[in-house]
Amino acid sequence: MPADLDWVVEVTRHRRESLVQHAPRFWRPAQGATEKHRAFLANLIGDPEAFTVRSANGYLAALPRGPVWLVDDAVVTEAGDWMIDGVRLLQNAQEHCGALRLVVPAVETRRMEAAIHVGLAAVEHWWHRDLRGGAQANEQEDGADPTVEVDGAAGRLVPAPPVYNPGGPVLLVTEVESAGSLRRIETEAARRGAPVSVVTQEPNDVGLANLLSEAGYTLTTVFCEGL
Repeated sequence: MPADLDWVVEVTRHRRESLVQHAPRFWRPAQGATEKHRAFLANLIGDPEAFTVRSANGYLAALPRGPVWLVDDAVVTEAGDWMIDGVRLLQNAQEHCGALRLVVPAVETRRMEAAIHVGLAAVEHWWHRDLRGGAQANEQEDGADPTVEVDGAAGRLVPAPPVYNPGGPVLLVTEVESAGSLRRIETEAARRGAPVSVVTQEPNDVGLANLLSEAGYTLTTVFCEGL
């Protein structure tokens, strides 16, 4: 696979750009994103603890994360089909790694179909909303307490992945009781420089899903797990 690095970087760049329109701030590419990802993939390919595989129309990379292997970098090109090429890549990874945790952008329906086909199931949803004023605020200062707490809600400010630049730290909400508490923690996070809020939801928590939808959040990412 090292000889295929240029190809992998290019198909990943194309796929990353295709996601931007679905969440322009959340998935906005960072300056030098392609070069950063190239360096990451080059290290990944040479890492004996990682699993990487390529087919004619796609590739997959997985890293051990506790009891599961995280599959974030996985792409099937337009010439392929997730229900054919993607299924084969996932099955190959299952044979070599065992339990997988696959990151699925909600708009990539064929990726989700492939996940279900090989026995993976949704275990976590990520919802996001742009915060007014956050992108114009100062970024989180180094060493600052990342905890964000208000009446009825809690979370923390986390850096975006290196290939993305939403304009500041991301608010990751871990507890929320109501629409009012959600707005309070958004306001505080925006004041501290967060341009985006992300809330995690268990798939069976319909009440939280309804609250987030009514509050203007968009389901952006589904995490699937299974053998």
